[in-house]
Amino acid sequence: MSLFSACVYKIIPLYFSILIGFFSGKKLNVSRDTVVQIMLYILNPIVIFNGIARIQIDSSILMLPIIVTLMCGLMCFVFYKLAAIFWNDKTKSLIGFSAGNGNTGYFGLPIALFLFDDHGEGVYIFAILGVTLFENTVGFLIFSDERMTFKEAFYRLLKVPVLYAFAIGLIFNLFKIPMASFLQDFMRDIKGAYSIFGMMIIGLGLSGLKRLTLDYLFIGLTFLARFVAWPLTMISLIYLDQHFLHFFDPVAYNALLLISIVPLGTNSVLMATLMNVHPEKAASAVILSILIALFFVPFMVERFMCVLTP
Repeated sequence: MSLFSACVYKIIPLYFSILIGFFSGKKLNVSRDTVVQIMLYILNPIVIFNGIARIQIDSSILMLPIIVTLMCGLMCFVFYKLAAIFWNDKTKSLIGFSAGNGNTGYFGLPIALFLFDDHGEGVYIFAILGVTLFENTVGFLIFSDERMTFKEAFYRLLKVPVLYAFAIGLIFNLFKIPMASFLQDFMRDIKGAYSIFGMMIIGLGLSGLKRLTLDYLFIGLTFLARFVAWPLTMISLIYLDQHFLHFFDPVAYNALLLISIVPLGTNSVLMATLMNVHPEKAASAVILSILIALFFVPFMVERFMCVLTP
């Protein structure tokens, strides 16, 4: 079986989780907020802790969240300015936020678990911390304008549970604190639950919307960011490092590439709903991007990761 086919088969179950979430919301009245809280305060921190506690950390790995945060900020700024040509309301903020993040967790992590070993998985988890930093600082500020200062955004960031999971994982890593074997099995099970619940959130979100709206300009700009600008920019940076800087290794290259090819982030829908900025447009774009990702992600994995991996 080719890497393309194997990756497609790995992605398909994620779509079943979306359907389960949609059915749960429509027929069982499952609360999306409850599932989000389970993800935010339990599953997400455990997955982050487990990934960070087990990797071998060096100076290049420490740079990954910084690189990713800068990339998120760059994409946000560029597409915010581009969207301002067509909209003068909060739509431009939503496009900037959507351009800056991606579905690196719920969608990207299962792919990372399939493609990478334990070390590669940990490197990927370390890198996507940059997306969390972006979402809770620049990403939130772009909606808030003058209503929120940087100091207020910083205090908001301190409330994000994954940061504490990240810090505890670093302590376990640096001091070589062992983990009991039964806890390792538990962590493996949690990673499976993380992917299922994460994709269910998309379905639950869709079940609460009265309609979807296909705004082709909105979709075009967000897709341009996610499926063109992100991969091209990241591949260019990787090429630059491969041939001139020699700072990162192939494991880091693969983590960065995967971050750049995942579909639009589900947090775009959550933010659009929270800020009441066209949540139906955001949901439509996210769903379409996930459908495209079924073939786009395996294609990019087979085309580029085979080259990056020695």
